[in-house]
Amino acid sequence: MPDLGIVSDANEALSVLIDVAKTWKAQGKLRDRTDWVSECQQRKATMLRKTHYTEQPVKPMRVYEEMNRVFDRDTCYVSTIGLSQIAAAQFLHVYKPRHWINCGQAGPLGWTVPAALGVRAADPERQIVAISGDYDFQFMIEELAVGAQFNLPYVHVLVNNSYLGLIRQAQCQFDIDYCVQLAFENQNAPEIADYGVDHVTVVEGLGCKALRVTDPEQIASALEQAKILMQIHRVPVVVEIMLEKVTNISMGVEINAVNEFESLAESIADAPTALAAERR
Repeated sequence: MPDLGIVSDANEALSVLIDVAKTWKAQGKLRDRTDWVSECQQRKATMLRKTHYTEQPVKPMRVYEEMNRVFDRDTCYVSTIGLSQIAAAQFLHVYKPRHWINCGQAGPLGWTVPAALGVRAADPERQIVAISGDYDFQFMIEELAVGAQFNLPYVHVLVNNSYLGLIRQAQCQFDIDYCVQLAFENQNAPEIADYGVDHVTVVEGLGCKALRVTDPEQIASALEQAKILMQIHRVPVVVEIMLEKVTNISMGVEINAVNEFESLAESIADAPTALAAERR
């Protein structure tokens, strides 16, 4: 329980607390926490999650590392519920208010496409990047035609593991992995093996542009190419990245009891776009 409960408009309360803190600091009554902050930052720097993987199929952490490289601090990200959204929230760097738009919870799978189109219609200049898993993307994929019809360009990063990843991970604690895979052998697209839907062909059929990436070393160049295609053709451009099918993303039932399933970084080279690396 709190020592002192406050019911207030957040801005009003914080403004008063800041004024008090400034007064106390001037009077020498405010405790100096500089060493504690430095200690926390150092501890965080030694507990970075690894992002620089070179495996194929691609590990999702590498996708967000490359996105941090390619997209600048003015980028607005749009996503919705899913393991991709949880991973993106952990690894992507977002610097400004309302530049991480999570359009809904639980029910509204598929809203990423229309949400991104709405942001573009509202702001013709903002750099917009959407992030979807394959099932979220398939849910309302037909809305891409709206982007083609009304010339609403943005970049859509599609991380395809051919799985209902969040449901699969939630089932793990019950030793269940039942009918949450989306894989099948697509006889019309042997190049994608058993990853099921040929998203590139569907996207192009809806009047938009699409690229597919299987090599982690090609992610950055594909994202750069997508930005160029978006400007030339003035339609949504989808960059599909073929992921490994099973990756557990860090999570837990309490903020101080988060489970780590993947490797932690042993050096900055393992997490080159982490904020700790920026500070160095």
